[in-house]
Amino acid sequence: MSTAAGGGPGALLRAMRPYQWPKNGVVFAALVFSAGEAWQPDDPDSWWPLLWRSLTLFGLWCLAASATYLVNDIRDREADRLHPRKRHRPIASGALGVGTAWAAAAVLAAVSIPPAFLLDPVAGAVLAGYVGVMVLYSFGLKRVPILDIMVLGAGVVGRAVGGAAAIEVDISPWLYVCSSFAAFFFATTKRWAEFRQLGAEAARHRPSLAAYNGEVLELMLGVSAAGALLSYSLYTIESERVPGDGSMALTIPFVVFALFRFLLLMSGPRQGDAPDRVLFSDLQIVASVAGFTVTAFAVLVGHR
Repeated sequence: MSTAAGGGPGALLRAMRPYQWPKNGVVFAALVFSAGEAWQPDDPDSWWPLLWRSLTLFGLWCLAASATYLVNDIRDREADRLHPRKRHRPIASGALGVGTAWAAAAVLAAVSIPPAFLLDPVAGAVLAGYVGVMVLYSFGLKRVPILDIMVLGAGVVGRAVGGAAAIEVDISPWLYVCSSFAAFFFATTKRWAEFRQLGAEAARHRPSLAAYNGEVLELMLGVSAAGALLSYSLYTIESERVPGDGSMALTIPFVVFALFRFLLLMSGPRQGDAPDRVLFSDLQIVASVAGFTVTAFAVLVGHR
Protein backbone atom coordinates (compact mmCIF):
# COMPACT_ATOMS: atom_id res chain seq x y z
CA MET A 1 0.00 0.00 0.00
CA SER A 2 1.14 3.47 -0.71
CA THR A 3 2.69 5.53 2.04
CA ALA A 4 3.28 8.63 -0.03
CA ALA A 5 2.00 11.94 1.19
CA GLY A 6 -1.63 12.32 0.34
CA GLY A 7 -5.16 11.83 1.52
CA GLY A 8 -8.20 14.05 1.63
CA PRO A 9 -9.65 15.96 4.59
CA GLY A 10 -12.11 13.15 5.24
CA ALA A 11 -9.36 10.58 5.67
CA LEU A 12 -7.40 12.90 7.93
CA LEU A 13 -10.43 13.61 10.09
CA ARG A 14 -11.12 9.89 10.48
CA ALA A 15 -7.48 9.30 11.42
CA MET A 16 -7.82 11.96 14.12
CA ARG A 17 -10.50 9.72 15.72
CA PRO A 18 -13.08 12.34 16.73
CA TYR A 19 -15.22 9.55 18.15
CA GLN A 20 -12.66 9.33 20.98
CA TRP A 21 -12.80 13.02 21.84
CA PRO A 22 -15.57 12.54 24.45
CA LYS A 23 -13.02 10.86 26.75
CA ASN A 24 -11.40 14.29 27.08
CA GLY A 25 -14.54 15.33 28.96
CA VAL A 26 -12.69 14.16 32.08
CA VAL A 27 -11.17 17.66 32.16
CA PHE A 28 -14.60 18.89 33.33
CA ALA A 29 -14.52 16.72 36.47
CA ALA A 30 -12.96 19.48 38.55
CA LEU A 31 -15.54 21.99 37.31
CA VAL A 32 -18.50 19.74 38.10
CA PHE A 33 -17.26 18.68 41.52
CA SER A 34 -16.44 22.23 42.56
CA ALA A 35 -20.04 23.36 42.02
CA GLY A 36 -21.17 25.46 44.95
CA GLU A 37 -17.60 25.86 46.21
CA ALA A 38 -15.50 27.50 43.51
CA TRP A 39 -18.53 28.87 41.69
CA GLN A 40 -22.22 29.60 42.19
CA PRO A 41 -24.69 28.35 39.54
CA ASP A 42 -26.89 31.44 39.84
CA ASP A 43 -23.96 33.82 39.35
CA PRO A 44 -22.61 33.76 35.77
CA ASP A 45 -19.64 35.89 36.78
CA SER A 46 -18.48 33.06 39.05
CA TRP A 47 -18.83 30.14 36.64
CA TRP A 48 -18.46 31.52 33.11
CA PRO A 49 -14.67 32.14 33.32
CA LEU A 50 -14.18 28.63 34.73
CA LEU A 51 -16.39 27.07 32.06
CA TRP A 52 -14.53 28.95 29.33
CA ARG A 53 -11.16 27.72 30.63
CA SER A 54 -12.43 24.14 30.87
CA LEU A 55 -13.90 24.25 27.37
CA THR A 56 -10.65 25.64 25.99
CA LEU A 57 -8.62 22.91 27.66
CA PHE A 58 -11.05 20.28 26.38
CA GLY A 59 -10.48 21.50 22.81
CA LEU A 60 -6.71 21.52 23.26
CA TRP A 61 -6.77 17.97 24.61
CA CYS A 62 -8.80 16.85 21.59
CA LEU A 63 -6.20 18.27 19.21
CA ALA A 64 -3.22 16.92 21.18
CA ALA A 65 -4.78 13.46 21.55
CA SER A 66 -5.43 13.36 17.80
CA ALA A 67 -1.74 14.11 17.22
CA THR A 68 -0.82 11.05 19.29
CA TYR A 69 -3.37 8.89 17.46
CA LEU A 70 -1.74 9.82 14.16
CA VAL A 71 1.73 8.96 15.46
CA ASN A 72 0.44 5.68 16.83
CA ASP A 73 -1.25 4.73 13.57
CA ILE A 74 1.86 5.60 11.56
CA ARG A 75 3.96 3.33 13.76
CA ASP A 76 1.34 0.55 13.79
CA ARG A 77 0.28 0.63 10.16
CA GLU A 78 1.84 -2.74 9.30
CA ALA A 79 0.44 -4.47 12.38
CA ASP A 80 -2.96 -2.82 11.90
CA ARG A 81 -3.22 -4.45 8.48
CA LEU A 82 -3.38 -7.79 10.32
CA HIS A 83 -6.35 -6.67 12.42
CA PRO A 84 -9.90 -7.28 11.09
CA ARG A 85 -11.08 -3.82 12.17
CA LYS A 86 -7.96 -1.66 12.37
CA ARG A 87 -6.91 -2.52 8.82
CA HIS A 88 -9.57 -0.06 7.67
CA ARG A 89 -7.93 2.85 9.48
CA PRO A 90 -6.93 5.57 6.98
CA ILE A 91 -3.17 5.15 7.36
CA ALA A 92 -3.19 1.35 7.40
CA SER A 93 -5.50 1.22 4.38
CA GLY A 94 -3.46 3.76 2.42
CA ALA A 95 -6.27 6.35 2.34
CA LEU A 96 -4.00 8.77 4.21
CA GLY A 97 -0.33 9.06 3.35
CA VAL A 98 2.35 8.78 6.02
CA GLY A 99 3.87 12.14 5.09
CA THR A 100 0.54 13.89 5.47
CA ALA A 101 -0.07 12.16 8.78
CA TRP A 102 3.33 13.21 10.18
CA ALA A 103 2.75 16.81 9.12
CA ALA A 104 -0.74 16.86 10.62
CA ALA A 105 0.52 15.39 13.91
CA ALA A 106 3.21 18.08 14.15
CA VAL A 107 0.71 20.86 13.44
CA LEU A 108 -1.81 19.54 15.96
CA ALA A 109 0.84 19.34 18.68
CA ALA A 110 2.12 22.82 17.84
CA VAL A 111 -1.32 24.43 18.02
CA SER A 112 -2.43 22.66 21.20
CA ILE A 113 0.50 22.60 23.64
CA PRO A 114 1.61 26.29 23.73
CA PRO A 115 -1.93 27.64 24.33
CA ALA A 116 -2.31 25.17 27.20
CA PHE A 117 0.73 26.72 28.89
CA LEU A 118 -0.82 30.16 28.41
CA LEU A 119 -4.02 28.89 29.99
CA ASP A 120 -2.16 27.51 33.00
CA PRO A 121 1.48 26.36 33.34
CA VAL A 122 0.55 23.15 35.17
CA ALA A 123 -2.21 22.31 32.69
CA GLY A 124 0.25 22.92 29.86
CA ALA A 125 2.91 20.75 31.46
CA VAL A 126 0.42 17.93 31.94
CA LEU A 127 -0.68 18.11 28.31
CA ALA A 128 2.89 18.28 27.01
CA GLY A 129 3.83 15.36 29.26
CA TYR A 130 0.90 13.37 27.94
CA VAL A 131 1.95 13.92 24.33
CA GLY A 132 5.55 13.00 25.15
CA VAL A 133 4.61 9.82 27.00
CA MET A 134 2.20 8.75 24.27
CA VAL A 135 4.90 9.22 21.63
CA LEU A 136 7.18 7.00 23.73
CA TYR A 137 4.29 4.58 24.03
CA SER A 138 3.98 4.38 20.25
CA PHE A 139 7.75 3.93 19.88
CA GLY A 140 8.17 1.14 22.42
CA LEU A 141 6.37 1.37 25.77
CA LYS A 142 3.37 -0.45 24.30
CA ARG A 143 5.57 -3.55 24.03
CA VAL A 144 6.02 -3.76 27.82
CA PRO A 145 3.25 -5.83 29.47
CA ILE A 146 1.32 -4.10 32.28
CA LEU A 147 3.19 -0.85 31.64
CA ASP A 148 1.34 -0.54 28.33
CA ILE A 149 -1.97 -0.56 30.20
CA MET A 150 -0.73 1.77 32.94
CA VAL A 151 0.38 4.36 30.39
CA LEU A 152 -3.08 4.40 28.80
CA GLY A 153 -4.68 4.77 32.21
CA ALA A 154 -2.35 7.60 33.19
CA GLY A 155 -3.71 9.67 30.34
CA VAL A 156 -7.16 9.68 31.92
CA VAL A 157 -5.79 10.82 35.27
CA GLY A 158 -3.75 13.47 33.47
CA ARG A 159 -6.92 14.91 32.01
CA ALA A 160 -8.43 15.25 35.49
CA VAL A 161 -5.25 16.86 36.86
CA GLY A 162 -5.03 19.31 33.96
CA GLY A 163 -8.69 20.21 34.28
CA ALA A 164 -8.27 21.01 37.96
CA ALA A 165 -5.16 23.09 37.32
CA ALA A 166 -6.87 25.10 34.58
CA ILE A 167 -9.53 26.40 36.99
CA GLU A 168 -7.28 26.39 40.07
CA VAL A 169 -9.26 24.00 42.22
CA ASP A 170 -8.30 20.83 44.06
CA ILE A 171 -9.80 17.42 43.42
CA SER A 172 -10.31 14.96 46.24
CA PRO A 173 -7.60 12.27 46.41
CA TRP A 174 -10.46 9.78 46.39
CA LEU A 175 -11.40 10.93 42.92
CA TYR A 176 -7.84 10.43 41.71
CA VAL A 177 -7.84 6.89 43.08
CA CYS A 178 -11.20 6.18 41.50
CA SER A 179 -10.22 7.61 38.12
CA SER A 180 -7.00 5.58 38.21
CA PHE A 181 -8.86 2.32 38.74
CA ALA A 182 -11.49 3.25 36.14
CA ALA A 183 -8.78 4.15 33.61
CA PHE A 184 -6.91 0.89 34.27
CA PHE A 185 -10.17 -1.02 33.82
CA PHE A 186 -10.95 0.62 30.50
CA ALA A 187 -7.40 0.19 29.20
CA THR A 188 -7.51 -3.49 30.17
CA THR A 189 -10.71 -3.97 28.18
CA LYS A 190 -8.81 -2.84 25.07
CA ARG A 191 -6.21 -5.57 25.55
CA TRP A 192 -8.92 -8.09 26.45
CA ALA A 193 -10.84 -7.26 23.27
CA GLU A 194 -7.72 -7.55 21.09
CA PHE A 195 -6.73 -10.85 22.71
CA ARG A 196 -10.15 -12.40 22.07
CA GLN A 197 -10.56 -11.02 18.55
CA LEU A 198 -7.14 -12.04 17.24
CA GLY A 199 -6.51 -15.31 19.04
CA ALA A 200 -3.24 -16.89 17.91
CA GLU A 201 -2.43 -13.82 15.82
CA ALA A 202 -2.65 -11.46 18.81
CA ALA A 203 1.09 -11.26 19.44
CA ARG A 204 1.79 -10.44 15.78
CA HIS A 205 -0.48 -7.45 16.03
CA ARG A 206 0.68 -6.32 19.49
CA PRO A 207 3.82 -7.94 20.96
CA SER A 208 2.81 -7.30 24.58
CA LEU A 209 -0.19 -9.60 24.08
CA ALA A 210 2.22 -12.53 23.99
CA ALA A 211 2.64 -12.07 27.75
CA TYR A 212 -1.07 -12.00 28.48
CA ASN A 213 -3.66 -14.73 28.55
CA GLY A 214 -7.41 -14.71 28.93
CA GLU A 215 -7.32 -15.69 32.61
CA VAL A 216 -4.91 -12.91 33.59
CA LEU A 217 -6.79 -10.26 31.61
CA GLU A 218 -10.11 -11.27 33.15
CA LEU A 219 -8.52 -11.14 36.61
CA MET A 220 -7.17 -7.66 35.88
CA LEU A 221 -10.63 -6.60 34.70
CA GLY A 222 -12.27 -7.89 37.86
CA VAL A 223 -9.77 -6.28 40.21
CA SER A 224 -9.83 -2.90 38.46
CA ALA A 225 -13.63 -2.87 38.21
CA ALA A 226 -13.96 -3.70 41.90
CA GLY A 227 -11.36 -1.06 42.76
CA ALA A 228 -13.19 1.58 40.74
CA LEU A 229 -16.58 0.82 42.29
CA LEU A 230 -15.24 0.58 45.84
CA SER A 231 -13.12 3.73 45.66
CA TYR A 232 -15.94 5.73 44.09
CA SER A 233 -18.39 4.51 46.72
CA LEU A 234 -15.98 5.55 49.46
CA TYR A 235 -15.49 8.88 47.73
CA THR A 236 -19.23 9.62 47.90
CA ILE A 237 -19.13 9.13 51.67
CA GLU A 238 -15.65 10.03 52.90
CA SER A 239 -14.53 12.91 50.69
CA GLU A 240 -14.53 16.41 52.13
CA ARG A 241 -15.63 17.65 48.71
CA VAL A 242 -19.10 16.07 48.89
CA PRO A 243 -22.06 16.62 51.24
CA GLY A 244 -21.64 14.98 54.62
CA ASP A 245 -25.12 13.43 54.57
CA GLY A 246 -24.07 10.78 52.03
CA SER A 247 -26.45 12.06 49.35
CA MET A 248 -23.70 11.77 46.73
CA ALA A 249 -24.20 8.00 47.02
CA LEU A 250 -27.29 8.50 44.86
CA THR A 251 -24.91 8.52 41.89
CA ILE A 252 -23.55 5.03 42.61
CA PRO A 253 -26.33 3.12 40.75
CA PHE A 254 -25.48 5.01 37.55
CA VAL A 255 -21.83 3.98 37.85
CA VAL A 256 -22.75 0.34 38.56
CA PHE A 257 -25.14 0.16 35.63
CA ALA A 258 -22.77 1.76 33.13
CA LEU A 259 -19.83 -0.43 34.15
CA PHE A 260 -21.70 -3.73 34.00
CA ARG A 261 -23.62 -2.75 30.88
CA PHE A 262 -20.26 -2.10 29.24
CA LEU A 263 -18.93 -5.51 30.31
CA LEU A 264 -22.12 -7.19 29.13
CA LEU A 265 -21.79 -5.68 25.67
CA MET A 266 -18.06 -6.34 25.40
CA SER A 267 -18.49 -10.00 26.29
CA GLY A 268 -21.55 -10.53 24.12
CA PRO A 269 -23.26 -8.72 21.23
CA ARG A 270 -20.52 -6.13 20.65
CA GLN A 271 -17.39 -8.09 21.45
CA GLY A 272 -16.02 -7.34 17.99
CA ASP A 273 -16.22 -3.57 18.50
CA ALA A 274 -13.57 -1.26 19.92
CA PRO A 275 -14.25 -0.59 23.63
CA ASP A 276 -14.30 3.18 23.14
CA ARG A 277 -16.90 2.91 20.38
CA VAL A 278 -19.08 0.81 22.68
CA LEU A 279 -18.67 3.27 25.53
CA PHE A 280 -19.63 6.32 23.47
CA SER A 281 -22.29 4.83 21.21
CA ASP A 282 -24.48 2.67 23.45
CA LEU A 283 -27.56 4.72 24.29
CA GLN A 284 -28.09 3.08 27.68
CA ILE A 285 -24.53 3.86 28.78
CA VAL A 286 -24.81 7.42 27.47
CA ALA A 287 -28.10 7.83 29.35
CA SER A 288 -26.49 6.50 32.51
CA VAL A 289 -23.61 8.97 32.20
CA ALA A 290 -26.12 11.79 31.69
CA GLY A 291 -28.10 10.65 34.72
CA PHE A 292 -24.93 10.52 36.78
CA THR A 293 -23.93 14.04 35.71
CA VAL A 294 -27.33 15.57 36.44
CA THR A 295 -27.62 13.81 39.81
CA ALA A 296 -24.10 14.73 40.92
CA PHE A 297 -24.64 18.35 39.87
CA ALA A 298 -27.99 18.53 41.70
CA VAL A 299 -26.51 17.07 44.88
CA LEU A 300 -23.46 19.35 44.91
CA VAL A 301 -25.38 22.50 44.06
CA GLY A 302 -28.22 21.67 46.42
CA HIS A 303 -25.79 21.47 49.36
CA ARG A 304 -23.70 24.53 48.56
